[in-house]
Amino acid sequence: MTENNVKVRVLSPDDLEAVVALDQQFSGSPRQDFFSKRLKAQQQNPDTFISLSAEFEGNIAGFVSCQMLEGEFGGTAPIAVLDAIGVDREYQRRGVGNSLFTRLIDEVRQLGGSELQSVVKWDQPDLLRFFSDAGFELANRHVLELATDAMTETLAEGTDLSRDRVPMRSLTEQDLDSIIRIDRHITDQDRTAYYQRTVSQALNESGIRVSLVAEKDDPVKDKLATIRGFIMARVDNGGFGLTSSEAVIDTIGVDPSAQDHNIGQALVSQLVANLKALHVESIRTEVPWDNFNLNGFLQQCGFRPAQRLALTCPIH
Repeated sequence: MTENNVKVRVLSPDDLEAVVALDQQFSGSPRQDFFSKRLKAQQQNPDTFISLSAEFEGNIAGFVSCQMLEGEFGGTAPIAVLDAIGVDREYQRRGVGNSLFTRLIDEVRQLGGSELQSVVKWDQPDLLRFFSDAGFELANRHVLELATDAMTETLAEGTDLSRDRVPMRSLTEQDLDSIIRIDRHITDQDRTAYYQRTVSQALNESGIRVSLVAEKDDPVKDKLATIRGFIMARVDNGGFGLTSSEAVIDTIGVDPSAQDHNIGQALVSQLVANLKALHVESIRTEVPWDNFNLNGFLQQCGFRPAQRLALTCPIH
């Protein structure tokens, strides 16, 4: 079979059963829930999710799915995060994967994406070899993770992280301006469009994001009002064969004038408690290797290196 025999098209709800069966070849268990949610999200947000299938002689020979992100993990340019791919063993080494990647890169480029990223467990040699052949390289990011049952209210050097000490609540639309101001103060960048999108997701797309803000009395009445910090996480149910649920922290910020008030630790602690109540088993995040302050902060919160590799593929 050559690439000319492969028809790549947008994945449709009619493909769900075939994709779940194909994916089960590698994951070992059916992930109907993950793929049905991904297809629904793609229909609702065609500029955010890209899912493609490769068809040969009427059969689904492979699939790929990714999500467009812009601003997560401190970024400023649109990127695509690839989190699901599979090629039927019967059709491997016959151009199916290459056809999928060629079309995927075209789709990402049309949406303004500058990079394709992924995170892969280190003990998946076949998948790592596939990514290497596709032009991926190791990224300059650390992947860190924390089990939701591993953090307690007194983890950070005996500090009380309860709501009584650092009051917290769920994000509201009225918090947007304060969050943007805090982020601008930290990054010296205007990421208004990113926060408008993520706040909208947190408020309108239940189950996708869990977001919190921390409030503290403001004795000097500065411009940041009472919002002193925020954290945003999205729940991921199944990237690359994962059958357990995990959350991904992609944004956290604390007003620099309040960084000695343990607000960051309290936000992480409360997020862990909320996610544990939702039966989410772990949390991960990605941090630039040279952001020593953020790496050190997450270490204090209990995060440790994950058994996963961050990969990147620039799109020219």
